[in-house]
Amino acid sequence: MPKYKIADFIVEFSPKYNKLKSLASAFEYKGAREIDFSLNVTDERLKSLHAKMTDGTTIEQAEEFAYANLFNKSIIEHNAMLVHSSAIVYDSEAYLFAGRSGIGKSTHAKLWQEAFGNKVSIINDDKPVVRIKSDRCVVFGTPFDGGSGIANNASAPLKVIIFIERGEENTIRKANYAEIISNLYQSTVHHLDKQPASAMLDNFDMLIPMCDFYILRCNTDISAAHTAFNALISK
Repeated sequence: MPKYKIADFIVEFSPKYNKLKSLASAFEYKGAREIDFSLNVTDERLKSLHAKMTDGTTIEQAEEFAYANLFNKSIIEHNAMLVHSSAIVYDSEAYLFAGRSGIGKSTHAKLWQEAFGNKVSIINDDKPVVRIKSDRCVVFGTPFDGGSGIANNASAPLKVIIFIERGEENTIRKANYAEIISNLYQSTVHHLDKQPASAMLDNFDMLIPMCDFYILRCNTDISAAHTAFNALISK
């Protein structure tokens, strides 16, 4: 069975369809490290999941979703977590633009590329992972792209998480504790059993002191990227 190195975990799984095979190929692992965990999605499980998904969802998209869900649940008890976001790198540090589906995470990441050119790269446009280490947090790309087509095998130290809200004017401010907890919960894995749910709360407790959090209320004009940049970087 193929092995992959995703977020520095050695994972064994065997994609059946070409979409996930292609995305995962950049993460293939040929080294000697032992497997951290194996993932398996049966044909029966995949067909059942596909039947419950939105009309127009392909079986290939359903397979990616199924493996992403298994992977993201498996890592919770290893000081790691999905943050549903667009993850960019600027000056060798990672910035996560998080928020609910359709809020404009990808749009805002692309505004940064438009504004700052090749100084900005995108690690993953939907499902990056944050690993919480003793002295820092690191953002990793995964082969799960959420349909964006951007799923790079790259990583960078986490600088800040920005929760995006829609607005006519561009404003940015630091998030308070209640906003951080609420938005983190909305941006990560749901429907957990008691033990992984407790581990997720532990992850929150470790992550929050090690990272800055902001609320960015913005439109889709390029000025939104400059508003965020001026608050986060050009101080």
